[in-house]
Amino acid sequence: MFVAVEGRWSRHPLVPLRLFRLRAITVGNLAMLLVGVCLMPMWYFLSLYMQQGLGLSALATGLGFLPHTAITVAVGALLAPRLMNRMPARTLLATGCLIAAAGFWWQSRIDVTDTYLTAILGPAIAIAVGGGLLNTPLTTLVTSGITRDDAGAASGLMNTTKQVGGALGLAALLTVAGGGATGMGLTADPVGLTAGFSVAFTTMAGLLAVVAVLAAALPAPGGHDPAAQ
Repeated sequence: MFVAVEGRWSRHPLVPLRLFRLRAITVGNLAMLLVGVCLMPMWYFLSLYMQQGLGLSALATGLGFLPHTAITVAVGALLAPRLMNRMPARTLLATGCLIAAAGFWWQSRIDVTDTYLTAILGPAIAIAVGGGLLNTPLTTLVTSGITRDDAGAASGLMNTTKQVGGALGLAALLTVAGGGATGMGLTADPVGLTAGFSVAFTTMAGLLAVVAVLAAALPAPGGHDPAAQ
């Protein structure tokens, strides 16, 4: 219904459908959707694993997320902008996705006998570095080639896509995790939880690898987008 209203009846559409003729919008928002599927549900799965799988308290679990947040912010704010001056944004995006994918694959190796140091800290560093590297170039690429009049709509669409990806991704990954829990489902049983979460993290790694491939299809910032013709 939203698409019908925007395309047929709205004189001033909130999301002009002509924007989707731009490769930066179509491919970029698909990449943003998949990034949201991975990086947002991660917090849910890790918080449950640390509390029910590793037996950490709620406070210890919160403190356990410090490497994820601190490294992501530091890399995203300090390192990524500098690297964008030295390499193409698409290359940096693909690099960040592959580093984060490696972190999620590493995270999928979890076991009920692990500790925080063996199960969380190492993957956290890789995921945080990759997430910090990919966010800045992805945002730049998704909004590249957009006119000033359409900048607000393109930016709003990008942020909405990421949030929708997080919501739909959590629902889908819960189904995947439940199916991979050797018939135990997402219960408080540590073995069943760990098996299901392992499948979910493996799926996240695969999706980020797909985003790394999609990076090659994005137009360079400021470049000509033939799909807009």
